[in-house]
Amino acid sequence: MYATEAEVDVLWARLRLIEERVRHAVAARRAVDPDPDDPYRGQYLTPQAVERILAEPGGLGLPGQEPPPVPPASGLGLLAERFGLSALDTDLLLVALAPDLDPRFERLYGYLNDDLTRRRPTVALALELCGLPAASAARFRLSPGAPLIAGGLIELTESERPPLSRVLAVPDRVSARLLGGTEPDARLAGLLGEADADPTAEAADVARASAAARSGPGLVQLLDRGGDAPG
Repeated sequence: MYATEAEVDVLWARLRLIEERVRHAVAARRAVDPDPDDPYRGQYLTPQAVERILAEPGGLGLPGQEPPPVPPASGLGLLAERFGLSALDTDLLLVALAPDLDPRFERLYGYLNDDLTRRRPTVALALELCGLPAASAARFRLSPGAPLIAGGLIELTESERPPLSRVLAVPDRVSARLLGGTEPDARLAGLLGEADADPTAEAADVARASAAARSGPGLVQLLDRGGDAPG
């Protein structure tokens, strides 16, 4: 089963808003960048680049925004409801998801990260693209106990880096779900199977159990945090 055309349209409409903010951010950076087309960006620092960094007030200077509401019946809306995501959480998820749906974002994020080898958004860049200072309390929406991270919707990589420089990635299973995929996580292969029909089950009991299953989270992701006992 895949997402309806209307659901995909909702997702792409929100991604177009992210793209518009990325365009503004790139234009703002190029306006003060002494060498915006340097193919070795991030591999070395020239004296001019150091001067630019010291002169920057910090951040991309994008204005704050109030994201439009997500249609509750869309795949994105259902995900937000089931995981208790705020409007900011949803935008952070979309910023992290963008490179998986449109490869242009890889190059654009590399430019904005000032390192063309880092093609996914950092925590700082994601916050700034949402119109928020990187050092604001909003950074805690990406802390281990926050819905996006605790729910496994976003993974923080490069843990050896400072918190604002860590990279956001959306697991493939989450990306697939937003596009309407319903296949179980591949890591559960061999663990899941169809239950045999119980000839003694009452039809009313089956109907109640089915309704209860449909009312639950629907999307479950099992995370191995290391150190868990086998079995």
